[in-house]
Amino acid sequence: MDMILFLQNGLYIPFIFGITYLCSNHFFLSTIVCLKMYPTNYFYWFNDYYRYKNIPKKLNWVKQFVRFTDTGHLVSFLYFFNPSFLVIGYNVHFVITFGYWLGQLCFQLKDCDSVNDPHIIKKVEHFFCMCNHSVPLLLFIYEIKTHSAYAIFDMNSLYHSYLWAYIWLFTIYVPWVYTTQDYVYSIMFPNVPLHSKIFFVGLIHVLFFISNSIGFYLTY
Repeated sequence: MDMILFLQNGLYIPFIFGITYLCSNHFFLSTIVCLKMYPTNYFYWFNDYYRYKNIPKKLNWVKQFVRFTDTGHLVSFLYFFNPSFLVIGYNVHFVITFGYWLGQLCFQLKDCDSVNDPHIIKKVEHFFCMCNHSVPLLLFIYEIKTHSAYAIFDMNSLYHSYLWAYIWLFTIYVPWVYTTQDYVYSIMFPNVPLHSKIFFVGLIHVLFFISNSIGFYLTY
């Protein structure tokens, strides 16, 4: 395998994980750094494949911060530096994980950002996609069990989790869609019936409630 293909597909990332872990002795930090590195690497190499209305091509890399999954990377780092984000991090990643898999199974959601290029190793792409929609939740479950002092699940935690989602919706998602006409998720395309969109959005709200409830039982 040539070096360009090695770099384009982020095959160096496991080595970064090992180096980060050796330097920090922190499995959580090493993992979240490497999970974020793959989409960053992906948009660096394949940035030119994307076309967004009113967005210069050189700014296409911004898309890696638009999806709700991308807020998961942010909340993971916030938790690392501020443990009070433990509950929000768990709830957000619970919704990211189950929202993604339910969307795939029940709503036939498609990955609108996946591009076809012979240089992309699809198995690697799918592997990191699955990891980003599962591994962080497992990490936060472990953190809840080992740092229970910060794991307070109540109506306040549910409120702040909903607030996190609505801040993303109104400060990132809506402005992005308005500016670029890129709906990010196939369920939100204009040709999708309104009742399907409402049902999916309602499901996300229910998932937050379920997550907060499970978190409560995990700690009591």
